Amino acid sequence: MFKIKFLKFNKKKLMHLITFLLCIAIIIAAPTLAVIDGKQAAAKNDLTVLTVWQIDSFEGGKGSRASYLQSIADENFKNKNIYIKVTSLTADAARLNLSEGNIPDIISYGAGMLGIENYLCDKIPYYTWCRGGYCILSINENADFSDCSKDNTIINEGTDNLSSVTAILCGLNGADFDKPTGAYVKLLNGKYKYLLGTQRDIFRLKSRGMNFKIKPVTEFNDLYQNISIITNDIKKYTLAKDFINHLMSCYNKISKLGLFSDNQKIYDDELSQMESIEFTYKLKTPLNETLKKEIDFAIINCDEIKLKKLLK
Repeated sequence: MFKIKFLKFNKKKLMHLITFLLCIAIIIAAPTLAVIDGKQAAAKNDLTVLTVWQIDSFEGGKGSRASYLQSIADENFKNKNIYIKVTSLTADAARLNLSEGNIPDIISYGAGMLGIENYLCDKIPYYTWCRGGYCILSINENADFSDCSKDNTIINEGTDNLSSVTAILCGLNGADFDKPTGAYVKLLNGKYKYLLGTQRDIFRLKSRGMNFKIKPVTEFNDLYQNISIITNDIKKYTLAKDFINHLMSCYNKISKLGLFSDNQKIYDDELSQMESIEFTYKLKTPLNETLKKEIDFAIINCDEIKLKKLLK
């Protein structure tokens, strides 16, 4: 009986001791937890977010340029309190947002884009981080391109790129135009012997396992993907420059997009024919409204001489 009372007495004392120690622990831990929470909140508040708009003014080769930029940004700012948010927009959507005062920190866009020239704040207004290219394609094994003409060629009209300028400067003015997929299908169906297209059409043919021939177009190119800093914030500007420098150093990764770099050859298959090309005429810079109207007027009038003057 005495032994049982002794055990109960010790359990009661033990519970009091445990309760006392827990109280002491809470008193000690509370300020520490408050400091930790404060640091986490401060760290969260120190997060810098940069916004990037990706505008696809021309067809790529494969994959998403927006996703590619996001991966490069995540790689560049890994383990840093900096985040880049990349959003894909059409050219029209970008112009509308800009007119309403919605301004990104960085914008990646196709050459010749209208409506952003007044927002560029860098001493070097743009950097070209990759490019595409025009080419004439044929699935006819006997094709040598010597008979290529407006009558046997279909033109991939593209999106916001100047395929009509390419046609004029290539001597194919008057050839039929069609939407990208439509033009490709008409080549496959044998309605046309040749297709004036881009690197995207090369990938379309490759995905079908087709044998084909390529003649790169050297007369003109406007399939350049540029990037510019828009922000005036000093801290964000510095971070944006850091991101762009890293992007420009990753030219060997552009094969993920099926596009090209002017800095280095990166292909050893059919696409290698589209590399290291010197173009007679090209358009790399954003346009103002006056120049855009002049180019459009020259296209309507099939004025090759005027186009050459405008595209020097």
